Amino acid sequence: MSLHAACRLPFLHPTAYRSLTTSSRCLKGNTRKPRLTASGMGVISEKSKEKRDSARQLLATTNRTKWEDTNRKLAALTGKLPTTNVYLSANFEQRRFLLAEAAECLREAAQPEMFDCLQNPLRAKFTLNMRTKKKTKFLQKFEGHVVLPNSLDFLPKSRVIALCNDAEDAALAVEAGAVHAGGTELFTRLENGSLHWEEYDTVVAHTDWEPTLKKLRHVLKDRLPTMRNGRIGSDVFTLVTTHSVGISVESTALEGVPEIAFLDVIIGQLAWDVTRLETNMQAYFDTIQSNKSSRVSGNAVLSVELYCPPTGERFPIDLTPYLPVSGSAEISTADDENLEEELTQNDEFNQALTA
Repeated sequence: MSLHAACRLPFLHPTAYRSLTTSSRCLKGNTRKPRLTASGMGVISEKSKEKRDSARQLLATTNRTKWEDTNRKLAALTGKLPTTNVYLSANFEQRRFLLAEAAECLREAAQPEMFDCLQNPLRAKFTLNMRTKKKTKFLQKFEGHVVLPNSLDFLPKSRVIALCNDAEDAALAVEAGAVHAGGTELFTRLENGSLHWEEYDTVVAHTDWEPTLKKLRHVLKDRLPTMRNGRIGSDVFTLVTTHSVGISVESTALEGVPEIAFLDVIIGQLAWDVTRLETNMQAYFDTIQSNKSSRVSGNAVLSVELYCPPTGERFPIDLTPYLPVSGSAEISTADDENLEEELTQNDEFNQALTA
């Protein structure tokens, strides 16, 4: 390099070289750890909170308006039936299909020449009634556990950990399918985090552990066994069997519409025999009805849609075969009429939301 070119290089102060090297010699005697700061990281500004709240309020208002508008439009179509076999469905009361009819329609689109998805899971979307006897009060969510008569063998089994009160119970739990079973030692492993969350799905416990389980609340969170969620009992073998092959279900709310909630479940594979599908569907209805809160006003299930991705069709299901028989229901004749109207409204509303 020529002297003339060297003179044009910018002059660097000796201390500037400290920022251009990672040599330990330069850092000798510097015992302070560098402070890593990032502007705006970890702190939510008031402006961000306002934007988030505004977006949430807009979503709630939109959902509410859409739901109410759909109900008003459907009220005018109640009882209006087509007189020909070719008609525009939007101008008439929506038809509800038997499960066998809906499954057959979905199978037509699932043939190998089309979507080729006969082995795909057949899903049912329940619309649940969250109204209580007080008009201004609504249920927050629905939770339950169901053991289907025809198990979903094509899905992985739930990995269960069992807290037992003796070695005999632990051996039975392992025999039933528990990935880990034991007493104090297993409890300690859970408490100190030796067992990673990805190693298990569910935890069940013997009744003797109930007073101590609160110590695991910060570790297990929503996996914490309680009497309410049915994961504490005296028969650990049955608990493990039930929760390893059973399915836990939990509803999801619709922002701005507290009157309803959705429950999306799998009833089997589309290629299954209709009898097996209907038996599993009835098991879901029985579970929802048995876990129905005494505060619910009317029937627990308002409507059900059957669908099978990736086909885009959805078929509203006739609930008559699954609803409680006359005399055992907790609703009056007037409530039945209101329920019938709600069934139609919610069927159409579900399709409008997914459009």
